[in-house]
Amino acid sequence: MIKIENIKAFTALNKLREYNGKNPYLKKLKSELTNKGKLSLTSTQEEYIISNFDFEPYKVDRVIGISEYLGEEFKKKYDLPFVPNKMYIGFILGENEKSFHVFGKLKKNQKQNEIYWVPKTQIMEDPYYTPVDIDIDFENYEEKDKLGRKLYEHQKDGIKFLVSRKKTILADDMGLGKTLQSVMGTLAAESKKVLIICPSSTKINWEREINMFGEYDTAIISGRKWKPAKYTIINYDILKNFHTVKKRGEKPIEELTHILDEKFDTLIVDEAHYLKNHKSIRGSIVTDLVKKNAFENVWLLTGTPVANRPKDLYNLLKIIGHPLSDNWQFYVKRYCDAKNFKKKMKNGKIKNIWVIDGNSNLNELSIRIKNKVLRRMKEDVLDMPEKTIIPVFNELTSKEWVEYDNLWEEYLIKRKEQKKRGKPQRDLVELILLRQFIALKSIPNTIELAENALEEGKKIIIFTTFTDELLELQEHFGNQCVVHNGSMSDKDKQFSVDEFQNNPKKKVFIGNIMSAGVGITLTAADTVIFNSFDWVPGNNEQAEDRSYRIGQKNNVSVYYQLFDDTISTRMWYTLKHKKNVIDQIIGNNNDMDDIVKDIIE
Repeated sequence: MIKIENIKAFTALNKLREYNGKNPYLKKLKSELTNKGKLSLTSTQEEYIISNFDFEPYKVDRVIGISEYLGEEFKKKYDLPFVPNKMYIGFILGENEKSFHVFGKLKKNQKQNEIYWVPKTQIMEDPYYTPVDIDIDFENYEEKDKLGRKLYEHQKDGIKFLVSRKKTILADDMGLGKTLQSVMGTLAAESKKVLIICPSSTKINWEREINMFGEYDTAIISGRKWKPAKYTIINYDILKNFHTVKKRGEKPIEELTHILDEKFDTLIVDEAHYLKNHKSIRGSIVTDLVKKNAFENVWLLTGTPVANRPKDLYNLLKIIGHPLSDNWQFYVKRYCDAKNFKKKMKNGKIKNIWVIDGNSNLNELSIRIKNKVLRRMKEDVLDMPEKTIIPVFNELTSKEWVEYDNLWEEYLIKRKEQKKRGKPQRDLVELILLRQFIALKSIPNTIELAENALEEGKKIIIFTTFTDELLELQEHFGNQCVVHNGSMSDKDKQFSVDEFQNNPKKKVFIGNIMSAGVGITLTAADTVIFNSFDWVPGNNEQAEDRSYRIGQKNNVSVYYQLFDDTISTRMWYTLKHKKNVIDQIIGNNNDMDDIVKDIIE
């Protein structure tokens, strides 16, 4: 029987004899084979010859940053007097799954180029990247726009970025027009069939934006009815109705392939941070679609690419095929300060446990993703009015403190009265009880703040977390308010937005953070009040910027209701710490980290 490894060696040697390319490494091996008549190859060399036989050396001709770890390795291997943090790459000679094979230099005074293996995970930039000067007739699209909008320079650059990079993350600050940029990007890229995945509440908004440029064939998918179009818009929650992800060892009752069968050439994912967990239904479906469908363009849109920690970014990088996602262990060790330990389970088996909630080497991560992740902030690209964040500190009365302290005991008495079984998880339940209590106690303060603003002729946005507080605020403001929450239909949600934006009698918008915090424009207001707020900084920022976006002419004031020494102030300072971590990754650093840590402690 002929062994596979022998066939591989035979194939590699034959290819080497035939080689007439410019790769100096292959030329050297060929010379050795010719002179000696035989050549013993390692399995790695065999793989390299077969994979790179037809590879034409790619000219890079630029200096590229490398990691500190690789610099240390180069220092030891080549006996350098310093640790290099960059290297000159003249050509990429070839590559394998984990490394680039390059021709270049490690020192300025190095006389000749030499050959180096450079692990893909240790290189700071994409060596294949070259700026593409795409000629796009923006005036033509501006003339078609029914609203007569003129593009900002950052929007033109964003459209070029999407079209030239093809698989990328547009991580612009909320309100800079990611929807407009991506729709116009599909026109510039001459996309034939576009799939848009977005939250349910923004589907109508997407259809409106597309139709601003002409009468295009659009379809909003609902329920289980699949009727696609040139632009097919579908929300995350119903993806499972049209695509089945096969799990290992399981046979699906019915394999759904509607989305794959349509052969879309462009995929746009709005609020793409929803995909941070690859094990979630929506995360696994989108990952599977990208793996199985030959999308020419994959554009992930998010104003909060890192919701909490560097681990949140990994699956987004995986979806766009960024080299950093090729090695999960390297990523979590390098950027998530990962800890690994083994735990013995009750069945006697040993389970390998990874703790990846930390962060490390954030500046390096920021540098390494910049060729595939475009992030611009309002203050950097627009002459925008200011946004001011104002924490409003309140105090509980003595009686309210007693109520606050007794919440857990009262909860246990109620459970007993209702004859509920089992032990409640104290930390989780108590946390929710405390937050609900503070949310309800905040209502009179929010009403007073809102009434003062209304007297000045302003429109007001109020954000809530719990249904009870939303309903109580709605009852107070009555006919002069509109509401927006998850139980409403998409049509009713859009009606609330339109009424608030266009009807002078509707002066107060009351929305649930998760429902009304994304994908809508509320520039009719310049005062935002958080009666309660979310644990995730990005969710709060998204909500803040429903008002603070293109079209806003006034300075925006954002108020957060807090009570001293309660769960609300603890959350507030914890969120500040989380935001500092996020800003380091996506390039908005500040010096608050140590101060906030001290406050939390």
